[in-house]
Amino acid sequence: MNANLVGGHWVLNMLPVWATALVLYAVTLGVIFILRDKYEGLFYNTSYSAMLGDGALLVVVLMAAGVLQREILLPSWLQSKWFHFGVAILGIGLGIRWWGFDAFGVMLENYIEWGDIYHHLVIVPLLCYLGVTLLPVIWLAGTRVEKWSTLFLVLLWVMLVVYDTRTKRFNQRHYLKKHEIYLNWGKPSWSR
Repeated sequence: MNANLVGGHWVLNMLPVWATALVLYAVTLGVIFILRDKYEGLFYNTSYSAMLGDGALLVVVLMAAGVLQREILLPSWLQSKWFHFGVAILGIGLGIRWWGFDAFGVMLENYIEWGDIYHHLVIVPLLCYLGVTLLPVIWLAGTRVEKWSTLFLVLLWVMLVVYDTRTKRFNQRHYLKKHEIYLNWGKPSWSR
């Protein structure tokens, strides 16, 4: 085990890859399943970039965990606590900004979408932090296959984001309404 690792690098180095996969799956898709089911009456996700693209990004995280567990040497800037702290703040800021845009629209429609709030305030900062801190790890110490696989998976995610944007799938409530699907937005299913 590499004792010089900090932040998420240290965690990914310490956990077995299977445990990392389990935790990431639970924290990303698992919680969204529960929140949407309990507060909206049905799990749904109209965004391909979230359902498929986030899975591609999680594979990149697992590859990076494998690279970190090889006892590699990384540049000091990549293992700076300040670098990791700054990237974490950047991710949190991005999530809060996205939530702010959505919150304004939600206030106008008078309901709360807890799944999106969780996505913006937890998943977005987490994936931003992991992406910014782990892509250099793969680039500097990964094998050729890991580098090309990472490039492919990140480009897949980008293409899915573009597709979701063009097809207006990010505004999931409006997408569902357009297809005449109406859920119990903002009211827990157990209180019906």
